Amino acid sequence: MHLFVESDNVQKYSELITTPSFKCAPPKICGKQAVRSTPTPPYQGAPGYKCSVYYYWWRYLKLSEDYKSTCRNKGRGTCAKIYKDFGDIHQTNFAAWWEQKWHLFVEPPAAVITKDGNINLSPTDLITIQVDRSRGPDAIRRSLEEIHLQIHYPEANRAKPRSAAKYSVFARPILMTLHRQLRIYKLKTEFTDAPDVQIADWVGISVNDRLEGLNERQLIKAGIPTDRLHANMRRAKNRVVQRDYRMACGLIKNAAHGLFPKSDTR
Repeated sequence: MHLFVESDNVQKYSELITTPSFKCAPPKICGKQAVRSTPTPPYQGAPGYKCSVYYYWWRYLKLSEDYKSTCRNKGRGTCAKIYKDFGDIHQTNFAAWWEQKWHLFVEPPAAVITKDGNINLSPTDLITIQVDRSRGPDAIRRSLEEIHLQIHYPEANRAKPRSAAKYSVFARPILMTLHRQLRIYKLKTEFTDAPDVQIADWVGISVNDRLEGLNERQLIKAGIPTDRLHANMRRAKNRVVQRDYRMACGLIKNAAHGLFPKSDTR
């Protein structure tokens, strides 16, 4: 099992050379993994392997009917291109799949040491830095820090760092939202006759429970009917479930095209 860290982790130089880095936190599958920080878990008590956008990428892709068809046809179909990289995810669990496919999401180093003058990095916005090793490690470190500041924090440079992984996380993931949308999608497809308000209650969706600033108990105490409050809450729950279902459908569709988390609807 490889030891994974986030791409902005600060480690010793030897560790940076040997440890893969990722744009987002990788799944913590074994207890010895050196992950700098863990994102907010998708739900209380979630196992480490679910505390990563890469797990949900795999999970949403499994729900794509186009990808299922391509897997059944041994890589022939509308998802043939991504199948060459991701493989038949229906024939393995996530831990085994990740052990084989983590390199698809790893970030290549932003800087490399070359002795022959050849540059192995492909981006066009490369710069050449000369280092006088005779100056000693402290002087070199200070100089590199100054160069880092000049490159990334000038007033004119507002561009966000881009990912160079083969499959990059498309947008900032919120695991709790991805988990909720996944649950709603599964419930709506499994219990097709269940009303949206019931699905909302199963998932534990909470909505505004006040009418003109008064909760149900206060309304009853004031002699005000609660029918309008309950109707408003039902409509709000329906909207959340319908929106999350649309979002989940978009996430599934785009996952089959190598984009995640990306939804084309709101």
